[in-house]
Amino acid sequence: MSHDESTSRSTDEDLVAQATGLLETFGLTEYEAKCFVALTRIDHGTAREIAEVADVPRPRVYDSVESLQERGLADVQDAQPRRFRAADPRDAVDTIRRDYGERLDELEGLLPRLRSPEPRADPAGVWVVDGDAAVSDRLATLADDATEELLVVVAVESLLTDDVLDALAAAQDRGVSITLGSPGPDIRERVTDALVDPTVVETWTWWEDYPIAVGEISAILMADGRELLVSSEVETDLPGVDRHNAVWTDDERAPLVGLMRPLLANAIGSGAAGQSA
Repeated sequence: MSHDESTSRSTDEDLVAQATGLLETFGLTEYEAKCFVALTRIDHGTAREIAEVADVPRPRVYDSVESLQERGLADVQDAQPRRFRAADPRDAVDTIRRDYGERLDELEGLLPRLRSPEPRADPAGVWVVDGDAAVSDRLATLADDATEELLVVVAVESLLTDDVLDALAAAQDRGVSITLGSPGPDIRERVTDALVDPTVVETWTWWEDYPIAVGEISAILMADGRELLVSSEVETDLPGVDRHNAVWTDDERAPLVGLMRPLLANAIGSGAAGQSA
């Protein structure tokens, strides 16, 4: 076998494994997914041919394809021997999408009915998110919640993902006042480029150097003076690998909100005063 043939075969095997795995995440059994992928590759075939291509025991091909037929993903020809055909790939995806859309619609109607009509009294809560992606996602979510004002401090550029910038831009379009402070000129430049004439200031309240040291605050966001996130960069047990975690709350009764509100306003305010001086 030539190098090109070996590479092509490896690529085909990767595609088959990837497609089979994805189909299993949509509720197909392993054998059903393998049979559907095999039928897609050969277009149509007998149980023996499907078994050979899919590497599925022949007796299991019949019940697997019948299940696919019930889901609208395969057709069966009443011949001797019986022949099977996969649905067109686009039609198959539409069928799966429609099936899961209907289930999600049903779930959307069921879940609210499970909630108590009289929610339990809940003390002011502070929650924890762990990991860079989770912290950035929460920053974007809190920015989406803002209706009047966003005070933002960012000291690590990787947290300022495109989703966060998009959320800030959308908030600005809604008329939300946005002020961002950072010790990093690269961060301030990104925000200036992403938003329309934003208020961006240099602030050093929580840091002495930039890039910041591990353990220091990496981001703060306050929305409308009542929702708050504070993140920090922490070491992991992997050499040279750090990550971020954060505490956040959407309850203005939380003591952390009352503590951070004046500190954040003063830090950003002093940065703005320093730039105008």
